[in-house]
Amino acid sequence: MSYRLPMPLVDVDQTFTTVAELEDVLASLHARAVWFLSTRSAVEVNEEYEELGAYVWTVRQHEEYVAHFELAERRHALSNIPKDALYVPFKGSWTLRSVEDAIKSDGWIAVFMVHGVDHFIDKFTTGSVH
Repeated sequence: MSYRLPMPLVDVDQTFTTVAELEDVLASLHARAVWFLSTRSAVEVNEEYEELGAYVWTVRQHEEYVAHFELAERRHALSNIPKDALYVPFKGSWTLRSVEDAIKSDGWIAVFMVHGVDHFIDKFTTGSVH
């Protein structure tokens, strides 16, 4: 029997008020995404998802920023995630367990953090946080 989870597979966000908090916020989003995937991948090990991407973006709401992280298939992202979101693609077919293993790697974490900071800098500063 096939059981595909609805999109997005992961959807977490966190508010913050200063750029000094950005790195901690991104690390928190990543940790929460890993936790969420680990709770699902233990059960849904055989389902495969196509053209997955890990999307990160920040919006401003009044005096706060909200950082977002979503893991979704591209067809969902095209109509549900802001066009300026940056993403790390997962090429080919992936199970939740393989995605979980991948996003725990140091290299993947570094790329995610850079994308999160780059999106913030491009959108809310003149090119530098200093």
